[in-house]
Amino acid sequence: MRKGTLAILLALSMAVVMAVGCATTGGSKDQKSIDKTLADWKAAIEKQNVDGMMAAYSEEFKSERGGGKAEMKGFLTNAKEQGYLDGVKVDMAKAQTKIEKGAGTVGPIELSTNAGSMIVTLTMKKDPDKVWRIVASERTP
Repeated sequence: MRKGTLAILLALSMAVVMAVGCATTGGSKDQKSIDKTLADWKAAIEKQNVDGMMAAYSEEFKSERGGGKAEMKGFLTNAKEQGYLDGVKVDMAKAQTKIEKGAGTVGPIELSTNAGSMIVTLTMKKDPDKVWRIVASERTP
């Protein structure tokens, strides 16, 4: 699979995280905030609404390649324009949300598009406005 395709799938993994049927640990107020972020994100990705997708990213977001939120927005915009968001599907059947020491993880999440598939785990943290947002994504074996 091309590096560009993997990078797009990684970006999408953050964009498509959904709280559908996730097993959870941690406070219920925090879980509700995570669930809302993920539900809003799901709606945005299904509509290929890049601005809506970006609402789920923290200003502290860093990609595996070191890029921040602005770079991710540019990347997702280009991916949309090139058709890489076409056919996006997310399998959350095995995903769990765990909240520990001020950070949440959601995974494993299987992400697929017409371009290929991968499995990821997301890291989320509570921003100063008390909303949980994505701060990192990691491919998992």
